[in-house]
Parts: sequence; C-alpha cells; structure tokens
Amino acid sequence: MGKRLWLAVVLTLLVGSAFASGPAAVRQQIESSLLVKGTIDIKADGSVAGYALQPGKPLPSGIVAMLDRVVPQWRFEPIELSQGTTRGRATMSVRVVAKKLDADNFSIEIRGAKFGDDDEGQSGPGKNTLFPPRYPEQAARAGVSGTVYTVLRIGRDGRVEDAIAEQVNLRVVAGESAMQRWRDLLAKAAIRAAKEWTFEAPGKGIAVDAPYWSARVPVDFIAPGFTLPDEGQWHAYVPGPRATIPWRTGESDTAADAVAGGGVYPLDGGPRLLTALNPS
Repeated sequence: MGKRLWLAVVLTLLVGSAFASGPAAVRQQIESSLLVKGTIDIKADGSVAGYALQPGKPLPSGIVAMLDRVVPQWRFEPIELSQGTTRGRATMSVRVVAKKLDADNFSIEIRGAKFGDDDEGQSGPGKNTLFPPRYPEQAARAGVSGTVYTVLRIGRDGRVEDAIAEQVNLRVVAGESAMQRWRDLLAKAAIRAAKEWTFEAPGKGIAVDAPYWSARVPVDFIAPGFTLPDEGQWHAYVPGPRATIPWRTGESDTAADAVAGGGVYPLDGGPRLLTALNPS
C-alpha cells in the first residue's frame, strides 16, 4: 500500500464522527500520531551506529522507510564509552505524526523524541506519591478527554517547587474559545494535583547533585465511555500550543509529547540530539 493511501486510511478511521462534526477551523488541526519505542546505538563521535524497534505490532512500511531514512542522519553530542566498547545504547521514544493537508495530500514527520533512561530511570527523579488529579466534572459531563503534559521543577526534598502545563492535547472538537476553555480546565486540574506529588531523588547520573530536577509527567484525562488506544496504536487528537518552561529558558527540548502517560521522564541526562528531527 502506498504512503498516500495508507495515510488516508489511517486518518479516515481515526477521525471519527465526533471530530468530523466539529467546527471547520479546529477540525483542520486534527492530527494522528503513533508513539514508536526502541533503542538507538551511538558512536563516540555522536553519529548513529544503528537502531532497533521495540517488538510488537508491525509498523506500516511507510513509517519504517521514513525511520530508516531519518535516524541515520541524526547526530548527537559526542559521548564517553565504556572501555572496550565501540558504541553506547540508549532508549528511544519518538512520536510520528500524520496530518491531512488537503483532499489529496498528507504530511508525515517525527514531531518529538526522547532519548535516555526509560520511565523511572535512576538518573532522574522517580515516583513516590503521584495521586491522580480530580477529573473536572464539567469536562467529564461534556465527554472531554485529553492529555496534559506537565513539566515539574522538583526540589531536593522531593517536593514540587514549580509546575507548568507544557502542552494540552484534546480528543474532542469544538470552537476555538471552547477548546481553550477545556485546555485550561484540564491543565489547572493536573497542576493542582502535581503540586501535591512527591518524588524520590535520583540515585546516579549527571543530575544527582543538582539543586533541583526537572521532569515531564503526562496526565491522561479519560472521559466516561472513552478508551485510550493501546501503546503502539494510532490515535487522533487536536494538539495544543506548546508553552516554554520558565526555569529552562533558552534550552531546546525535542520531547514534549513524545512520551507515554503513566511515567516520570527526566529532562536532563541521556544523549543530546544536535540535528533536526526531520533532516532534509
């Protein structure tokens, strides 16, 4: 199946009746994405030696072809290798996004990537108490689902010193003002809960003696009757704008929504990508 055809099939299946009946301007923002996990091998000079995908449901051939073309072009900061080794290995999580441009054209690209320790790696803060936020009653009654990607500044005592909603992706379509209202409602609920969370200090890594740690924690709000796609499956949503992280101004980060819900993902540590995610 050609790339254009399978993208059309994916988007047609994922953009259901709830999306199709929404306001036209917002409906055009709908995108479908797939979270791809695996490992990547990096040489001492930062070039890519190879990569492997996590076993599971086979990916569409168009996605595999894109990864085979793009990943070898990536370059990372030079890394230190253990004696007797020629490459280092890191976990890799990338979000592949497909979006309909018009009746006949589609785009496909890597939107975000996370490299390094997986969920709760000892190089960053780990979970201690992460009580789920209270689902806003108004959003639940309206069937509003979404994911809030929180970024937390965690003090050495394990408490949250600051928290922001970096991005809010919604799985509903409404007018622009309503969409912003839903984003604000879910973001406030997530931040309110996050400020009560506590974390364990990292046991190793470059950030072990840092005055504070930063971590990304995705929070899923699942409306009654709605089921999140399984990991490795495509899902459709309306992406929200991405906010800057006040205490990390000037630093670039390609992760954003490239991580799955239910985890704690340190912002520091792991290989640092120097090139664009989608080299020309």
